[in-house]
Amino acid sequence: MNHPISPSGRATPASRLRSLVTGSITVLVATGAVQAQTTPPAAEKKAPTTVRKAPRAAAAAATARRSAVAKPAEAAPRDDATAEAAALLAQIRKERQELEAAQATTVRLIRLMVEDGVIPREKAEELLPARDRGALADVVVRTPPAAAAPAAPATGAPATAEAAPPEKGVVRVPYIPEIVRNEMRDQIRQDVLAQAKAERWGDPGTLPGWMDRISFDGDLRLRYQGEYYGSGNTDPTTYYAVTGALRDGLPIGNTQTDVDGFRFRFRLGATAKVSDTFKVIARLATGRTPVSANPRLGQYGDPDGFRLVVDRAAIAWDPDPRISAQAGRIGNPWFWPTDLLWYEDLNFEGGAITYKPRFSSTAEGFFTVGAFQMELLDPTQTVRAPRDKSMLGAQAGAEWIPDRNVGLKVGVGYFHYDSIEGQRNTIAAPNANDWTVPPFRQKGNTVFDINAGTGQAARLALASRFHILNLSGALDLGHLDPLHVRLTGDYAKNIGFDRGEILARTGLDFEARTTAYQTMLTVGNPDVWGRGNTSVFLGYRYVEPDAVLDAFTQANVLLGGTNAKGYMLGLNYGIDTNVWMRWRWLTANAIYGPALAIDVLQGDLMLKF
Repeated sequence: MNHPISPSGRATPASRLRSLVTGSITVLVATGAVQAQTTPPAAEKKAPTTVRKAPRAAAAAATARRSAVAKPAEAAPRDDATAEAAALLAQIRKERQELEAAQATTVRLIRLMVEDGVIPREKAEELLPARDRGALADVVVRTPPAAAAPAAPATGAPATAEAAPPEKGVVRVPYIPEIVRNEMRDQIRQDVLAQAKAERWGDPGTLPGWMDRISFDGDLRLRYQGEYYGSGNTDPTTYYAVTGALRDGLPIGNTQTDVDGFRFRFRLGATAKVSDTFKVIARLATGRTPVSANPRLGQYGDPDGFRLVVDRAAIAWDPDPRISAQAGRIGNPWFWPTDLLWYEDLNFEGGAITYKPRFSSTAEGFFTVGAFQMELLDPTQTVRAPRDKSMLGAQAGAEWIPDRNVGLKVGVGYFHYDSIEGQRNTIAAPNANDWTVPPFRQKGNTVFDINAGTGQAARLALASRFHILNLSGALDLGHLDPLHVRLTGDYAKNIGFDRGEILARTGLDFEARTTAYQTMLTVGNPDVWGRGNTSVFLGYRYVEPDAVLDAFTQANVLLGGTNAKGYMLGLNYGIDTNVWMRWRWLTANAIYGPALAIDVLQGDLMLKF
């Protein structure tokens, strides 16, 4: 029987050959064709196959005899090692005999398939090693019944040895039994599925190749926040007049009335791998100030209430596993175990580079330097030269992990803020120093009116310079893993506060209050994103008014800023994979100045993807 196959659906020669070989062997064995050919015909007695089989059979017999002779000697080893070696040698000989027999059988089967016309001689020679191709030299191909020559036409023309040529676009193949067709179908299905999986055929999420280098991440946090004010607090008007305190960039408007509400934070980030060493990092987030990424729910009347801003836009360069650098609007590059200096959502605009030398198998160091621009003002009619507010920082430290149960990391840093202190205006130049007013601050830092004595509206600027020395550390003990005990701490001192310099510049005398420290003890599972993982924490915070810059520190204890002391108590619980809940109770009082006491209860539900 002939089966026409359209050229457009023709299988490749290699795949068709593989399927035919597999199927034909199965059919030949199943139908007894192999047994029928165990005695070769007379014409085959001098075939190279017969000549080559005898030496192989003789070799196999000789190997078997040697194995049999060797067995008595092996049966009585002098020791266990000799017995084991003898057994291994016998196993090797046995496997060699089986391999030789399998090779001889393979040659005979391929020879039979050539005789039956299942595969052409050329393809069969490709299947055999050079040493066995002589076995096909005298094979005579028998014409299969399906390919027999048709009867001679009625005109009496002699019959030909070949079948009539196929029609154009049609090829003829030998009849393929059902069992072979099933095996071919299964093999083709497996090959196609494997290729489709590798190349993602029909996958709705398939993207162009360049998209494979981009990954996305994000998180959403819903927060309940209760704010409870002390009964002895100073009224907000007086408190602002004395301290100049702000909240969310506006004069503080409440110091006595409890408030309950809900807030949220949403962030969506992307990382694009440009090359082996360069990446682009970008992120959008809610928020309107450096430390306020948590807009309140219920702000439908505020068109900016739910706006997204470019939270990060940076180029990352990692030329070596121990060197990394970023430039642009980047995440915090420093080691900061607490939020004494830096708010958790704070980003920096500039560049930083980190080097991590390896000291030993258990210790490595880190050294980070960075330069960041805080505000750049162009020249104006009153300010003839540009004014640049900036921060230069450097931090060095080391991390020691002697085993999986102990980890210690310490660092020392210096952060130098330039041109952020206020300068007084004069009647002759009433607006010349308006640029010294900070674009954003919270509460706590000492401020003064740069327009005092000019008859203009008050404008408050920072009294002190800020050159901050910082010591930080983190100790992790995991002897009861997955239960860990983690102790973190920060100490800061503003060595830029100069009482005499402030008096000369502002005409005011302020007392130096420039020390801050914070510590936190956490006990439990450090992975808060795992289902059922739990930890509890207790911390203490003490920050004098001019110890750190109030614009960049945390926004929760005493509702943000400096000039605060108090405790932090909380619980972390993993609700599900990538779902985490936290409850915190933050109680604090102002250290100096008008009375202010605020307790804050926060309940956070965080999901990340």
